[in-house]
Amino acid sequence: MHWMTIFVILNLQVPVWGNNIIVILVDDLDLTLEGMQPLQNTQNLIGQQGATYDNCFVASPICCPNRASILTGRYQHNHNTVNNSISGGCNSPQWQRYSEGKTFAAILKKKMGYTTFYAGKYLNEYGSRAAGGPQHVPPGWDWWYGLVGNSKYFDYSLSVNGTARTYGHTPNQYLTDVILEFQSLEYYRKLLNVLQKQMALSFINTRSANSVPFLMVLAPPAPHEPWTPAARHNDRYKNQKAKRTPNFNTQSQFDKHWLVRMGPSPLPNNVLPTLDDIYRRRWETLLAVDELVVGVYTALRNTRLLNDTYVIFTSDNGYHIGQFSMPMDKRQPYETDIRVPLLIRGPGITPGSRVKAPVTSVDLFSTILEMGGTEAISDGTSMLNKNISEDRSVLIEYRGEHSIGTPNSGCPTDDDVHLSHCDKKYECKCQDSTNNTYACVRRFSEKNNNIFCVFEDATKYVEAYDLNADPFQMNNIAYSMHKGKRYRFRKRLKELVKCEGVDCVRTHR
Repeated sequence: MHWMTIFVILNLQVPVWGNNIIVILVDDLDLTLEGMQPLQNTQNLIGQQGATYDNCFVASPICCPNRASILTGRYQHNHNTVNNSISGGCNSPQWQRYSEGKTFAAILKKKMGYTTFYAGKYLNEYGSRAAGGPQHVPPGWDWWYGLVGNSKYFDYSLSVNGTARTYGHTPNQYLTDVILEFQSLEYYRKLLNVLQKQMALSFINTRSANSVPFLMVLAPPAPHEPWTPAARHNDRYKNQKAKRTPNFNTQSQFDKHWLVRMGPSPLPNNVLPTLDDIYRRRWETLLAVDELVVGVYTALRNTRLLNDTYVIFTSDNGYHIGQFSMPMDKRQPYETDIRVPLLIRGPGITPGSRVKAPVTSVDLFSTILEMGGTEAISDGTSMLNKNISEDRSVLIEYRGEHSIGTPNSGCPTDDDVHLSHCDKKYECKCQDSTNNTYACVRRFSEKNNNIFCVFEDATKYVEAYDLNADPFQMNNIAYSMHKGKRYRFRKRLKELVKCEGVDCVRTHR
């Protein structure tokens, strides 16, 4: 069923066409280390009743830059959010001035009259004083429940339509559950002391078959650090260990860039139980997300909106736990970090279908707009386009971060401000540095499955892998591949790091 509602605004009649759209955006969920395993209902209710995208890559393997790419359909070099700090563009005044009014929510609201709702993590620096505080509500959102700062499960603050509300540590304040409850009339009644009644009822009315379509984004913290499960899920996976892939806790990989080569490699045995604990706790945090998905599905079914609603499930980036002796994080150009789950169900999508064509975070913007019956300039292409190429090259960009302030980890590296995320718990193996900065071409087709990366360090180090022959990226072939092939990769990469709009779409092919 298509929607058509007439709005009268300043005596102008604006026709609205589109379906309801729900985006469930989780935080740091890997695909290659079986991160979807705890999400059985999610796979059944969205993937098996819709499409599973097997080759979805992030534009940047870190939270804020890739969330910016999802919201705007722009690569990092175009939206200029390069890391998780305000100085790096994360929710900065520049972001608010030049990009925030061009998100898919702002466009759907302005052009198509959508009612919009956001609950959970937005951008890492959202709510900070330097970015306008929690009173700043990004344009385009009617109902706004934005998490102040980075992912937490308890003891957090939300901007409730511009008013800060603090939550504690009781079981009923677990953030994933609170995000789910925001959708219910019962929860809105509990909030009448801070919300106007009309606001709550207006949102519930958007789930009526006779009203305008709505856009909802639900962004729970799982499975991001600090990996706190809901009490009911504690120890559900207490015997689970981190996946021992062939590239897990390897000896020094001398064909990798210098940060990965940095010792110790392998990590000492006393570190491995900590990695196992992180792995299982990540899984346990996802069980509440799986319940959230069931809640969303049930609400849509009960209100008879299920067949008129697109539901998208994905993550802002992947994650590694012990691969190449890197303890735990993202920020690396390997499959663990750059490949993420993507499931979509809704009108016109064949249940149980699998999509092999490579897609990227910047494609989500155009996809959501097409679901809503409109379009805008983007660096990506709608995934609803049945003609999307199965031979495609996409861009991955990352700019390394230095330490914030003077490091005090107790590691010997504390005197080097160019290193960051160093921790004695992991034998002082640092997870990032300023020259962990790179751009990659990720190509996937029926016959080709490869990646080519150039680092912005003193040596302009290059890494390349043929994932058909080497799925765990153990052997860097950048310096042994045929000269002509290396030239073609460099040429494509040079085009991608400068592209904008239709030029990006053209270069993807």
